[in-house]
Amino acid sequence: MNPGVSIVADDTRSWGLETRGPGLLLHVPSTGRWARRPSVHLESAPDYRIRLRGGGQTLLWTRIDSYWDRAVFVRGTAAAPQVLPPLSAPEVRAVEAPPGSEAWWEAWNWRVARALVEAPLPVLHAGNWCLRPVRAIAAEKAERHPVSPMEWGFGQPPMPPHSLASMTRFLFAWKEDWWESLPEQRPGAVLGLRALSASEDGRVKSWRKRARDGTLPPVLLLFVDILAKWVVLDGHDRLHAALLEGVEPPLLGLWPFIDRPRPGSAVREEGALFSAEFQLRAGTTPETVDRVNRMLLLNFTPGPRGTVSRAWPLPGGRETWHEEVSARRRRGQLPLLEDSDWRWLA
Repeated sequence: MNPGVSIVADDTRSWGLETRGPGLLLHVPSTGRWARRPSVHLESAPDYRIRLRGGGQTLLWTRIDSYWDRAVFVRGTAAAPQVLPPLSAPEVRAVEAPPGSEAWWEAWNWRVARALVEAPLPVLHAGNWCLRPVRAIAAEKAERHPVSPMEWGFGQPPMPPHSLASMTRFLFAWKEDWWESLPEQRPGAVLGLRALSASEDGRVKSWRKRARDGTLPPVLLLFVDILAKWVVLDGHDRLHAALLEGVEPPLLGLWPFIDRPRPGSAVREEGALFSAEFQLRAGTTPETVDRVNRMLLLNFTPGPRGTVSRAWPLPGGRETWHEEVSARRRRGQLPLLEDSDWRWLA
């Protein structure tokens, strides 16, 4: 193991997620390889222009409206890098605990944690990370995008993943209305970084057998809070196999986190109570109650842990952004965006 990275049991009281087993915390130092940009990372330019990089190539360009009402997404043409080495059959068989048990999750947690630390194409950077099992929810149960600072701020826990089946539609470009978003575009949506392999592919067939007998290894997801999405870091074929078999895939979630000690604030707390009362008067659906509870925890917890995705400056800033997006448009495969979307994105 790379010296300096400590891995301990997750002692977080609550992430607000439905989890299936124990988690781990990875404390990564700010020296050596960890002081550099990892292979998979975010870069940013002014006005919420976000670029996701992997293996030296751009995987995704995203621009978010300054009022957080909409976003436009465009994929790069490069294939997503293989972050973790392929799983071999002996490695899968080495986890002998009953699938889905606490011991099974603990074994996979430690295996994935070590693989992340030793990966030649790192995802981790200096700071604190959480790795723990997460469970997908139905898209209809996902929270809508927030509409006020009382409901959202940098440093909140990640949202539950959902809409795994949408990965079968590999779009090269699309736009999202965050004011009245479709269920599959709500916070927590899962985004693949490459097209799924064909159902006839040998590796997919092999994983389908594992999916049927309940021994499918977990899929690794990374939460990117500024996009309000999970991206698949490892396990596209395993996820596809589970979808083809109609079974729920085991998911491991990864996210950077911060501790945010803060004093009480009467203004913040009164605003949260007013917002809670206003929302509950409009109708107490389960989704509304969950959203209000999450908001109250956010505003009343004195030292909450939350996730903030780190981004590095995009070299060349807006000029580089404009050149890259314009060049990407000329390469085609982007029928879902109108001219006005392209002008705003670029």
